Amino acid sequence: MISQKNKQGWRNPWVLGLLAIVLSGVLINARMLWNVFQHPARLLDDNYSVKGHNQHDAKWVQQQAERSTLGWQARLHSPQQLQNDSMATPEAARFILTASPAQFGFDLNDRDGKPIQGGQVEISAQWPGDSAFDFKGTLNEVSPGHYEGGMKFPRAGNWDLLIRAQHDGRQFDMEQKVFVAIPKQP
Repeated sequence: MISQKNKQGWRNPWVLGLLAIVLSGVLINARMLWNVFQHPARLLDDNYSVKGHNQHDAKWVQQQAERSTLGWQARLHSPQQLQNDSMATPEAARFILTASPAQFGFDLNDRDGKPIQGGQVEISAQWPGDSAFDFKGTLNEVSPGHYEGGMKFPRAGNWDLLIRAQHDGRQFDMEQKVFVAIPKQP
């Protein structure tokens, strides 16, 4: 006979298994929430975050105004870059690298298309969500307006690159999302 005073139902392995599943689900969700609050996602760097920037923020507006008044033209490329599909829209096109260390080339021209000589170019590579993997690299000028250098990515996946070029006290910042596909070594 089934009665509310009968305590043997809690000893049933099916009931105990179901309680264990529910408890583990609650604990896993609590751990994920704690992790989100303790380690917020970073997209570029502490001063500029693509996800969190506000177009009405004074600093962001000033950066955009300085960038447009400079009129510098920049292009990042790599010999290990996969060619994008010719039918892909610019929003869908991705910068995919197939090697680490990856060689980068950076072309920097002024408003009139003339190469900018004597600048310093630095790339900050950031792994979103974990600053332990972040690193920086510099590109050296090999010809007027053309800078080259290599960067060794510690792991495959999506990376955020902040490219900063400086010349005569002027600064030009450019962001690039990169997917690094490192082939397995034999």
